[in-house]
Amino acid sequence: MDLILNGEPQRFDTSDCANLAELVSMAETVSKEREESVVVAVEVDGEALSPEALAGLEQQSLDGVARVEIERRPTSVVARSVLRQGADYCGRVEGAIDQCVLHFRAGRSDRGNELLADVTDSLTVLTGITVSVSSILADSAQALAEVQNEIFPWLEELVEAQTDADPLRIADLLEYEIKARIGQWGVVMRAASGTVAASEGDAPLSS
Repeated sequence: MDLILNGEPQRFDTSDCANLAELVSMAETVSKEREESVVVAVEVDGEALSPEALAGLEQQSLDGVARVEIERRPTSVVARSVLRQGADYCGRVEGAIDQCVLHFRAGRSDRGNELLADVTDSLTVLTGITVSVSSILADSAQALAEVQNEIFPWLEELVEAQTDADPLRIADLLEYEIKARIGQWGVVMRAASGTVAASEGDAPLSS
């Protein structure tokens, strides 16, 4: 079997590997990365595995496989890439908030609440990103935690406004408090990723 690790052919006996997970584990022993790294892509006979398949490598048999390509990247590089995606996602969330505000101010609370549910779900995604990278990029952990924590009191007020069925209060909180803090969350994420700000005009989550 041909094994390619980060573009370089490797020579060692893979006959004892029962599945793809064991092959990937063996490949780790010859990795030249100086810091901790993770598998970001695997191709089997020229076909890239899906994210779902990557999560279940132990279920991937090596029977009949002629070539496996593995790409590994340092965890810090992957973390910064995740932060860039998170920053872009913040822009989309801001767009979704704009749509929410329009609906609530126009008396279309049902549609506004549907979009607001998407926005609330997106905050869970942003929180997950923040938590996942903080242990890797320790120098950015405090700034990420601070910007995340700033939004929580306003989310509590938002819940109260929803309980009171006050669409104008919901719109005000979204437009003047929550949107700005999500925007700042994106700024901090992008700064921590080491990239400049993206152009404006990000597509909203939905409309």
